[in-house]
Amino acid sequence: MIFNNISEAEKDPILGLTEEFKNDLNSKKVNLSVGVYKDDKGNTPTLPSVTEAEKEILNQNISKTYKPIDGDKEFTEKSIQLVAGEDLFSEINNTSFGLNTPGGTGALRLASDFLFQFSSKSKVWISNPSWPNHKPIFEASGFKVDIYPYFNSESNSIDFESLTSTIKKIPKGDVLVMHGCCHNPTGEDLKAEHWDEVSDIAKSNNLLVICDFAYQGLADGLDDDANGVRKMIRNLDNLIICTSYSKNFGLYSERVGCLIYNSKNESNCAPVLSHMKKTARSNYSNPPAHGSEIVKFILSNNSLRDRWKEDLNNMRDRIKNMRKLLVKELKNKGCSKDFSFIERQKGMFSYTGLSKDQVNALKKNNSIYIVNSGRINIAGLTTANVEYVANAINDVI
Repeated sequence: MIFNNISEAEKDPILGLTEEFKNDLNSKKVNLSVGVYKDDKGNTPTLPSVTEAEKEILNQNISKTYKPIDGDKEFTEKSIQLVAGEDLFSEINNTSFGLNTPGGTGALRLASDFLFQFSSKSKVWISNPSWPNHKPIFEASGFKVDIYPYFNSESNSIDFESLTSTIKKIPKGDVLVMHGCCHNPTGEDLKAEHWDEVSDIAKSNNLLVICDFAYQGLADGLDDDANGVRKMIRNLDNLIICTSYSKNFGLYSERVGCLIYNSKNESNCAPVLSHMKKTARSNYSNPPAHGSEIVKFILSNNSLRDRWKEDLNNMRDRIKNMRKLLVKELKNKGCSKDFSFIERQKGMFSYTGLSKDQVNALKKNNSIYIVNSGRINIAGLTTANVEYVANAINDVI
């Protein structure tokens, strides 16, 4: 039997740390590895707007029957509208569609499986560094994955010159994966003029861009965070956007995502949608419904939408405050390394530049859990533990 010859797979680098953290008996332990938002008490609460929406949905006694393969039409339209904004949405209404997917990961895998059917010789290019799951997702479909430069660890900033010089050489027809905002793991986002140049290169080289857009609203605001994506919608002939509602709605376990396709050629939409639905059918059949009902309900209700925006603003402000506090505490400790770049970065994550040995020392000596790359989840910091974390980092520098 094949089962007798199977050895254990490597643990997920992030979820494996979470298991270690759970088993750690140190009362001061801090988990800065897993990518979930936490409040100042260290909890991951259900957003008040989500709680209110769930109450209303329960009262409506909505059927639990299957959703269509591509999900609820109103949900996907609201998703496109959120990404594109009111004005642009009216322009692309007939040249775009969406599929409700099991989270952002489901959207990425659906895009990958679909593309491999029609372009199996293409290569997928991801940033260096990137979200650890990007490479396995595309490789699982059969793609070969390569990297383009993104981050300069010496200057703790984007190496835009190397980025552009590399993507200019990417063969026509290859796939370019971009982070829409809150780059994971670095927290360093492209500037407006960067998006213009990358978009122009992608168009002239006939590259297919997949934009992973998992953190809208957590950098600078819903519209500001979408500026780069909207530039690409306007400029590129074809674009795939993979959105997630795990972070900005706090719907992690509900698995709510959306794959959005936009084309300058309206006649592309029907055949592309038909094959994406066929691919989804053989993968997960149809999407989970509860989370998408919540998102749809909130985005369709002006009062709840405003409350959700307030919830989102509160999360974003707390993350920014934690960045400032960590930098301040490190400076107060007289740390020999300048960590001021952390305050400049966007979203939940920061690429600290800590080495693997330093990361291991933090876990061993202080029960502070960080992935080996040195990426930390800023949202895992609280006013109660930020000084403890700063002291520990200062000790290992």
